[in-house]
Amino acid sequence: MFTPAALVALAEKFGQLRSATLIPPHDAQALPSARIEYLVATDAAQAVRALTTDHALVHAGRRASVRLELRGAESGTASLRSTKVRLSWFAPSLAAWAHYSTLSTAKKEAERLDGLAFNGRLIRASFQTPSWNQRTSFSVELKGLPLEVPAARVKAFCRASLVTMGRPSFVVGDAVRRLRTLLEGHGALESFDFTPPSAHTGQKQPKPNPKLVAFAQFADPDAAARAVAAMHGKGQAFLRGSPVFVELIHSVKYMLPRPQFAALHADIDALRDALETCRLRYYDTDERGAPTERVCVRAYGRDAKALGRLKRELEQMLRGDVVHDGEGRVAWHEHLATTPGKEFVNTLASDTQTFVRCDDRTRTVHLFGSQVARTAARARILAKLQDLVAEGHIIDLDEQALRRILRGGFDEVQAVLVGLGGEVSFDITRRRLVVHGSDADVRAARAKVTRLLGEVGPTREHDPSATDSDIPCPICFCDVSDPLTLPCGHTYCRSCLQHYLTSLARPAGSGSAGAFAAGCLAEVARDDGTKGPCAHGVPLATIRALLSPGDEERLFDAAFLAYIHGRASEFKYCPSADCPTVYRAGEADTVLRCPTCLERVCAFCHVEAHEGLSCAEYKDRASGGDESFQRWREEHDVRPCPACGTALEKSGGCNHMTCARCGAHMCWVCMKVFDAAAVYGHMSREHGGIGI
Repeated sequence: MFTPAALVALAEKFGQLRSATLIPPHDAQALPSARIEYLVATDAAQAVRALTTDHALVHAGRRASVRLELRGAESGTASLRSTKVRLSWFAPSLAAWAHYSTLSTAKKEAERLDGLAFNGRLIRASFQTPSWNQRTSFSVELKGLPLEVPAARVKAFCRASLVTMGRPSFVVGDAVRRLRTLLEGHGALESFDFTPPSAHTGQKQPKPNPKLVAFAQFADPDAAARAVAAMHGKGQAFLRGSPVFVELIHSVKYMLPRPQFAALHADIDALRDALETCRLRYYDTDERGAPTERVCVRAYGRDAKALGRLKRELEQMLRGDVVHDGEGRVAWHEHLATTPGKEFVNTLASDTQTFVRCDDRTRTVHLFGSQVARTAARARILAKLQDLVAEGHIIDLDEQALRRILRGGFDEVQAVLVGLGGEVSFDITRRRLVVHGSDADVRAARAKVTRLLGEVGPTREHDPSATDSDIPCPICFCDVSDPLTLPCGHTYCRSCLQHYLTSLARPAGSGSAGAFAAGCLAEVARDDGTKGPCAHGVPLATIRALLSPGDEERLFDAAFLAYIHGRASEFKYCPSADCPTVYRAGEADTVLRCPTCLERVCAFCHVEAHEGLSCAEYKDRASGGDESFQRWREEHDVRPCPACGTALEKSGGCNHMTCARCGAHMCWVCMKVFDAAAVYGHMSREHGGIGI
């Protein structure tokens, strides 16, 4: 028996664990599964490579399936599964023989009966050629009759003098067991569900169905794909040679708060009714019919690309309208994340019949509901934010007062203001208290705050030109005004640091990729005697204090892209057009399912999955189409970047080249990669100059 302790011991060999969960099987025939999350992604990749061939993970002759979860950490609103398959096969049938007194009658009845519907099924009828000396009882063979049909009904239907009934083509229970066994040969099953046709509820006489259907849930999407490839359309001996049809079912699931679902109900219904290739369902009641707090919305279908398009449309709907001000900037105020702010939002949603979601992580407000309702809600939110800005009153704190506030003083100040109906927030980055309320409330609050802080030292009035140091700002090299000190101890002009961070969030043209670093620019001495930037990271709190939500998002996007482009051999973009998903490159014959567009991607060749071909075979076939490009590269001296492989062309200047994609610095003569400061010394020593 595999225990949680054994799972941890097995997984810890490859790196530090965030969690390790043993998932019990759904029934007695299924196998257990486990989910292991590592702190470092490369440790997870190493574990997959090692555990795939671990002989200890073999049960009843079957090796465990180990895979890297592409969406190990859910970052979106949807949960994707491509592990379910739908099986269908023709239901068992009876054969019968209708007997007639004359040969002509038998032939005429065979022609009449062939292709007729009997009890909801099309039957096949064929005249049985008599033996050379047959004189009586000429027969017609009937195939496709439903089970348990009375012989008397068949006799009347065929207008025969006598009917002989055969045996069923196969036994349903035995066929279901054999199919499950075949599926388990491709991987562990989490569940297997088959509902016999006679089990339909609410019907005294179930409608006949020429096919039986079962659903199987695999633990691994690769196992599901293998089962489809191996079994679909293949005849099975235990079904008398009849084929079984196996199709992969892709699905995405969303869990919505009930108020959000109520605001989107009409839009979801309209989208559901317009679908052709996919299906959309929602579950807003429990098994007793009572409304649920969270509504499950599920989209599913057999066509992954069509489901990907539906997924994008759904997620756009579920994102809602982001509130912007009159100048197109994202509207936000920290008040919306406080208890009074949440009360305002709840009242607003009730008054306007909308659902309002305030995301304090991205500092955005999202609106859901009809166009008229959203317009009314947006106007009230913008008016509230204008009032908050106008009501804000600042009390700057000196160092002694700041220490007192950090050591419990803020709770005391907050208690004073709550009693007066006001509100206060603490901006630790700017060393200030921000008081909100009416003018009378703020005057009273100032007196009480000043009296409270007077115990530890005086507060000072807001003075933008004040400075605590004669050391110049590392950006403008002038005396510091409106100082802001980073944790590393270096002080900046607030406006200079703001412009610096804003510039990082803006595209700076070619050659800037990979050079991103939101770090301190102050020059410090290094251990080797040289000087360089401090490079200590700028805290998130400082970034949020200085940047608008839109600039903050652009800064994070720039940081992410710089990280990805600087590791171009490790990370790749999904090859589907306009798909923004990034995946980690894998070994040969590794296939991933993109969680955004649902396309199958070869993680080694970085193209859509080449079904039926190994990576080596695909590259061999694809190389023929590159001949013209290769000739052009040779004619124009175009070379691949030694770090990421991007094609580079030198148009002039010295032999120090910088890759526009990953930011690598290289010598154009030998194509070796160096630090930016070391490349010129290398060119002078090794090549006698810099190439000018």
